[in-house]
Amino acid sequence: MKRKISLLIYSLITSGLASAIAFAQDEPAPEVDSDALWPLMPNVFISTPITSEIELGIGYVSDDAYKFGRYNGMQTDTAFLLGDIRYREYYEGGGFLSVRGISLGLESRYLRLETGEPGSVKIFIQYDELPNYKDNTVATPFIGAGTDTLALPAGFDIDTNLDANLNNFELKTKRERLVAGASIIPDSHWQFDINISHETKQGIDATGAATANGVTQIIGNTTYALLPEPIDYDTDIINATLRYAGDDGQLDLTYHVSLFDNNNDALSWQDPFNPLVASGNMSLEPDNEFHQLSLTGGYSLPYSSRLTGLLSIGRITQNQSFEPYTVNTALVTSPLPRDSLEGKVWLANAQLKLTSRPLTKLRLSAELRYNERSDKTPVDLFSYVVLDSHLGGPVQNRPYSYTSNQLNLDGNYRFNALTSLQAGYKRDDTKRSYINAERENTQEDTIFAKWKIKPVSSIDIALYAEAASRDGSDYDTLANENPALRKFYLADRERTKLGARVDYMATESLFLAARADYNQDDYENSTIGLTASSQPVLSVDFSYQLAKNITTYGYYTYEHIQSSQAGESFSMATASNWEANFDDAFNTAGLGARMNGLGKWDVGVDLVRSESSGNIELRDLAAIGTETQFPDITTALTSLKLWTRYNHSKHLAYKLGFRFENYSADNWAVDGLQPYDPAVVRNALLLGNETLDYNVYVITVSASYKFQ
Repeated sequence: MKRKISLLIYSLITSGLASAIAFAQDEPAPEVDSDALWPLMPNVFISTPITSEIELGIGYVSDDAYKFGRYNGMQTDTAFLLGDIRYREYYEGGGFLSVRGISLGLESRYLRLETGEPGSVKIFIQYDELPNYKDNTVATPFIGAGTDTLALPAGFDIDTNLDANLNNFELKTKRERLVAGASIIPDSHWQFDINISHETKQGIDATGAATANGVTQIIGNTTYALLPEPIDYDTDIINATLRYAGDDGQLDLTYHVSLFDNNNDALSWQDPFNPLVASGNMSLEPDNEFHQLSLTGGYSLPYSSRLTGLLSIGRITQNQSFEPYTVNTALVTSPLPRDSLEGKVWLANAQLKLTSRPLTKLRLSAELRYNERSDKTPVDLFSYVVLDSHLGGPVQNRPYSYTSNQLNLDGNYRFNALTSLQAGYKRDDTKRSYINAERENTQEDTIFAKWKIKPVSSIDIALYAEAASRDGSDYDTLANENPALRKFYLADRERTKLGARVDYMATESLFLAARADYNQDDYENSTIGLTASSQPVLSVDFSYQLAKNITTYGYYTYEHIQSSQAGESFSMATASNWEANFDDAFNTAGLGARMNGLGKWDVGVDLVRSESSGNIELRDLAAIGTETQFPDITTALTSLKLWTRYNHSKHLAYKLGFRFENYSADNWAVDGLQPYDPAVVRNALLLGNETLDYNVYVITVSASYKFQ
């Protein structure tokens, strides 16, 4: 039914609405987009808008590089076509036709066609693709990868013939989206916009699964496996908006629909450690629908004031049929309480914001926000089965509902042309009303300030700070959870943010900037869970114009993320007995230059170097001095782009591009890990994937022609 609705609306947009072009009103042609035409090298040579341009060429990828081509489709060592187009034609009656195509020879292609009468009617149709090549070093013994039923070959034994039965496959997905829409302007105050999109996503991803043998004891008897998960999704989205724009106010009424359909309801598999006696079944992402009606508007008031607001109400439903408790029907002692979740969630949002400038030097704003999630899903007892082998006992589902009230106050006072001060206050009150809520109420107060000063005409300085504190009602842990556990998004927290930025115009040709930020979170009342985190960030950049036609630039960014987590093993004591410290650092630097008008030549170069490292240290607090240092996880990326353009004439240009990338990584959790190695991970079947290092270059040759 959802697909039929989509096709019907597509038909209306592309045929019935087209007749409305006859209501054209004269209006100047919109400014032509001058975005980059070449997908590999940015086109900085277009200084004035052009009517049309077409580019054709060929590119070559030097080596198989799955990670390099993850989102652009250049994952194999092969030639590919370059095809970009920007076409716009105007007609005597005021109508126009626009065509925009990007990367048409690759799997990341984009194409949009638009026509209509500016100021009266516009219709468009758009198609785009997005690949996601995740990993091509994976293997599995399961037969049926890409389907919802995974079986093991006859006579399979993980200890004796795993290698002989491993089948290579690829973790990859691809999205394809078709969008059509129209915009109708019956007069100067009203406008109606509608668009509908249909998106498919297909491929194979990875998911984890577990089964167990032993009705009374699952610890020590549980087996694990990474499985190829089939991806076959359909998503339909409809947006319809009626707009009104008056002299002092604007109003938009929007209806939004999202329909998600998973063509696979569940995934079943045989236990690779006990294929003749054990199997499992898990549900996959369920079909669902979302409908939302929203009203937004703004109105200008006296004293340079403006009032804006939002009201919206939405409903989420999910009625996918339940899977059985287990594939082992002998364990089932009671039926499911109902056939499906019968999930229904209502969402309500309201916002009201007033901005004002009562004095020339003073700007004020006040904002109220209200968010409500009301989960109307029925509550029942479910006698679930753990890992398809162990009776878990009756439990209730926990519909999740909450209300949130936010207040934001902000003021900015400019003392003179050189100095200004901004300060504000935020308040967030959240009340949760779901079953067994760990914390029913939390409140967070935030104050912030920003001081801007210009000591001399060439220097701008900004200093800013923010402090926030969150607390709330008593914390109630769930059954079978450690009573000292505090989940970080509910726990008491003290947050501090400090920062500074300096902009320096050294000369008319040289610009320098530096910025430093420091973020600190403290969970002082958390005995078990996340206890602290910090994140300093430093960045500097410059741009220097050597000559009128030569520009250089550079930048460097450093980010350091540290966090600490305390835990307790098995005994459920209220004091932690181990601590883990995480330390991640990132360094990124770049240099580039643009040279235009070197005769008929334009040249550019971009160089980027990025490095990261991750460190994990585990300390046994019960045995002082006992520490486990995990190996560092490191990555390094070097990227170089060289390109040139020869302007043969006003209309014709030839382009040559070279792109080189080198990526390397060391990851102890992946490198050298076999699909099954009981000495490393007992009772676990993995995919045997490897770190996707690569060393690849791409050469592109093309010609572009401009015309009107």
